[in-house]
Amino acid sequence: MTQVIENRSYGIDEASYQNSNISAYLGAKFTIAKTTEGLSYQNPKARSQIISAKQAGIPAGGYHYAHFSANSNQAIQEANYAIQVAKNIGIPTGSLFACDWETGSGNVTGGSAENNANAILAFMDIVARAGYKPLLYSGKALLTNNVHTKKITDKYGDCLWVAYYKVEGRQDTADFNWFPTMDHVAIWQFTDNWKGLGVDGNIAVNKLELKSAVIKPKPAPVQTPTQEKSWTDNLNMTWHEEHGTFITGGAINLRWGATTQSSIIAQLPAGVEVKYDAWSRDRLGRVWLRQPRANGYGYLVGRVGNEAWGTFK
Repeated sequence: MTQVIENRSYGIDEASYQNSNISAYLGAKFTIAKTTEGLSYQNPKARSQIISAKQAGIPAGGYHYAHFSANSNQAIQEANYAIQVAKNIGIPTGSLFACDWETGSGNVTGGSAENNANAILAFMDIVARAGYKPLLYSGKALLTNNVHTKKITDKYGDCLWVAYYKVEGRQDTADFNWFPTMDHVAIWQFTDNWKGLGVDGNIAVNKLELKSAVIKPKPAPVQTPTQEKSWTDNLNMTWHEEHGTFITGGAINLRWGATTQSSIIAQLPAGVEVKYDAWSRDRLGRVWLRQPRANGYGYLVGRVGNEAWGTFK
């Protein structure tokens, strides 16, 4: 299936403070809804915003507000979280999915342009491997001064979604005599108050064809009961499938990723039963357990070396 955003088509982007019904923004030919932020936030309106766009027959993509600064490892974790949510709320593969990398919410943009670009690319690579068309959203000044943007566009071509406003306040149309003045811009966000509707106004700089990825199923390997299913994730941790219950022996942090650098979901007190479906041992000897959750996975340490931090059953 192919959806097309025609050259010079107007569109919007939406967050939780925008309307859930696309009909409130007459004239929009595409939308990009905020799905996630960091390693824990989800836009509660994202699903209904995507459904509304589908019902109107217009392309719907998503974006994730980055917290990873110049940290490539955290960028990978955030990308995996963002893609899991994007799939859960019904954004089809082949759709636009952007990394929103800007100053705010603890995202530090003052690092080196090279490191910033590497972290952004780590995020975009996960997006691309998941079958989406990756974009990088930011302001013109940040892209020019704080990111080695050419490194990104050399890999992903016309992938920039650039915020750059000619005037403050309401603006109904984009002035192409004023911008773009930089290469590889796919979408230009030209106002934060399109038609006085209180929503960002965007315009496609070129025609965008969005093709849903066709995934051919791979034959499942024949397994005997004694065969162990294992895999290596994007952090080079090897996971082993195992279904069991772990009872915490003391207070243990449940996190969004299998690293102590990942955000905490909750601190579990002693005596909590955690059902897990896989385990992995990191390079420091900690055994991480993976807990399936409605919006992805949670991770906690169940053992350090040979010392269990609770009981298994």
